[in-house]
Amino acid sequence: MNPNEIDRETLAAIFASRVSLAKRTEDEAAQDARTEHQKTMIWLASNSKAEGSFLWMCGEFELDASAVRRAIQEKRT
Repeated sequence: MNPNEIDRETLAAIFASRVSLAKRTEDEAAQDARTEHQKTMIWLASNSKAEGSFLWMCGEFELDASAVRRAIQEKRT
């Protein structure tokens, strides 16, 4: 695929996500965000190296997991 072309699969996923969010009330969306944040914090703390895990993604993007975790913690405090 031409790098300048929009990845239609990604674009469709973004569109579907936004439509789904628009169907929620503001309170429902806020609760969903809190739940997603809790799940993300568990994912971030995990030491799993399985596909899709935090450590696996850091490896895919050639990032130092400790440095990423440290940067997140610094931003949160």
